[in-house]
Amino acid sequence: MLIDHIGYVLFPEAQLFRIIGRIAMPIFAFFIGEGCLHTRDRRKYFLRLFILALICQAVYIAESIITGSGNGLYLNILFTFSCSIILCSLFLRLNNDNCFKNRAVFIVVVGAFWAMDYLFGYISSETKLNISLDYGIEGIILPLFAVMFEDKKKKLLCFTAGLAFVAVRLYGLFTPFFFFAMLPVLLLCFYNGQGGKRNLKYFFYLFYPLHLAVIYGVNILMNI
Repeated sequence: MLIDHIGYVLFPEAQLFRIIGRIAMPIFAFFIGEGCLHTRDRRKYFLRLFILALICQAVYIAESIITGSGNGLYLNILFTFSCSIILCSLFLRLNNDNCFKNRAVFIVVVGAFWAMDYLFGYISSETKLNISLDYGIEGIILPLFAVMFEDKKKKLLCFTAGLAFVAVRLYGLFTPFFFFAMLPVLLLCFYNGQGGKRNLKYFFYLFYPLHLAVIYGVNILMNI
């Protein structure tokens, strides 16, 4: 993630940074799903991530105003994952319910996210205002593949299949971006399904907006 953002902001011509950076998103997506499975309160989980998304968005907006580089509204990945939490939470709540009505609600919600992604693309193509959600509908649905099964092997197989689908849609088949996006599957094979010995949750909550502020700050200084 850090390498990806450094490459995107400071070295946009160096594609290697962006290729290596493809490793991060699938790992985050997997653990967003795990978070939905194991958190004590999914509403608070959603609110924490959504508030963090707003803080990070403020960093993006401030940088675009200072540098004059903004040409639209770019919604960061934490907004994407906030939508993922809604989707995964709804799936888990309705998973054991055989009621057709409730399952229809889930389908409608997925359709709503898909329509939102399409609407952003349509507005961007028809107007000069570029509106985009980081990773789009593909990013929203990816964590869902991590909550469909509790068994480790089934979970990993399901997530691998979902990740391959997303990677092909985003990067094409057998491209460098595709291979690095699939690489996290090998790392996740070593995940034992348990939390770490140290609770670093709040460290990473702080690290995300702070590292963005530092990178964009460096970029502003380099362009003065």
